Amino acid sequence: MTMKLLFIEDEYEHVEPAIELIKKEYDNPQCKVVAFDVSEAAIQSLQPDVVILDLLNNGSTPEASSDGIATRNYIWDNYFCPIIVYSAQPGIHDDRYEEHPFVKSIQKGAGSDKEVLAALVELVPHVEALQGAASYVRHSFSCAMREVAPIAFGSIEDPEKRNEAIMRAGRRRLAALMDGISGDAVGLACWEQYLCPPVCEDTQLGDILREMDGDPCDPNCFRVVLTPSCDLVGSGGRKPKVAEVLTARCGSIEQALEKISRIPGKKKVDEFKERLSVDVLTQGYYGSILPFPCLLDKIPPMAADMRELELTPMGDIGFPDKRFIRVASIDSPFRELVSWAYLQIACRPGLPDRDLKQWADEILVNSKPKN
Repeated sequence: MTMKLLFIEDEYEHVEPAIELIKKEYDNPQCKVVAFDVSEAAIQSLQPDVVILDLLNNGSTPEASSDGIATRNYIWDNYFCPIIVYSAQPGIHDDRYEEHPFVKSIQKGAGSDKEVLAALVELVPHVEALQGAASYVRHSFSCAMREVAPIAFGSIEDPEKRNEAIMRAGRRRLAALMDGISGDAVGLACWEQYLCPPVCEDTQLGDILREMDGDPCDPNCFRVVLTPSCDLVGSGGRKPKVAEVLTARCGSIEQALEKISRIPGKKKVDEFKERLSVDVLTQGYYGSILPFPCLLDKIPPMAADMRELELTPMGDIGFPDKRFIRVASIDSPFRELVSWAYLQIACRPGLPDRDLKQWADEILVNSKPKN
C-alpha cells in the first residue's frame, strides 16, 4: 500500500525528522509539505490518506495564529481522512474531535517525531479500510455514469437540465448499485440494516432509541419507533402531525426466546437453532417479537415486543439533553419490516370463538386421497 501523506506546516524543519522516520518505516510514501494558505487546494489535488496538521501559523513568533483550526474544519466537513494534530499547542484542538478514532493529537517536542510515526502505524488499518471503501464507491459511480450519461446527452439539449438529470439519475442508480448483491457476494451482515448514526435529522419509523442515561448494553433501555415517518417530519418548515411517538419496548433475547418457546437443553440446541432460522429470522419476526442484531458498542442483541407499547412526547427525543437519543435508523426494506411486524399484531381481526376441532376434522376428511 502506498500512502499519501500531507503535512500542513509553515516551518518544514519541524516535520522533517518525522518524514525521515516514516520513509524508513514504509516503502515510497508520498510526503508533501504545504503552508496553511494553500492547504485546501493541496487537499483537493493530493487527496491524502492522512493529514499531519499543525494548528499554529508562525507558532514560534508572538504573532502566532491558529490557522490550522479552519483547515481541520475543512477536512472534517469536506474531505474526511485521518488527522494527526502535530502542534506546539494541541490543547486548542476541540475536545469533541478527540473522541474520534481517526484523530490523534501530539505535542511537538523532543522525541515527538517517534510519536508521529507511532500514531501513523496505528492509523494504517483505518487507511486501508478507507481506501478499499473509496475504491468500491468509485467503481460503482463509474458503472452508474456509464449507463446514465449517454441517455441524458441523447435526450436532453439544455445543458443545465442535462447536468441535473445526470446528477439525479446517477445518484439513484449509484445507490441501487451499491445496495445490490453481486452473484459472488455473501449475504448482508445482520448489522448492515442499521444506519448509525442516523442520516435523516427527523425521527423515522424504525429508529432505535435509547434512554439518555441508559446502559448501551442493557436492552431494556431501548425503544423502537412505530409511528410512520411522514407524521414525524419537523424539518424544512414542516411541523410533525403528532405530538407523541408510538414506540415498542425492547428486552433481552433471553426474554424473547422464552415468549417464543422455552430455551432448549444442550441436546436440542442444533434443532432449536434450525427452527429459529426458519421460523423467526427468515421472516424477520415471530408473533409479537421482532429481533434486532447487535451493533458493537451501540446496540445489544435484543428484541422488541409489539404488545409492549409506549407513547413518548416528540420533545423527549433528540440529542444531547432529551430523555431519549436516536442511536440508529433502520434502512429499507428492514424499516418496512418493523411496520409489518406491528401491523400483524395491531390490525389483526378480532374473531369470535369457533368450533375449530370440527373444522379441522372436516378438512382432514375431505383431503384424503381418492382411490
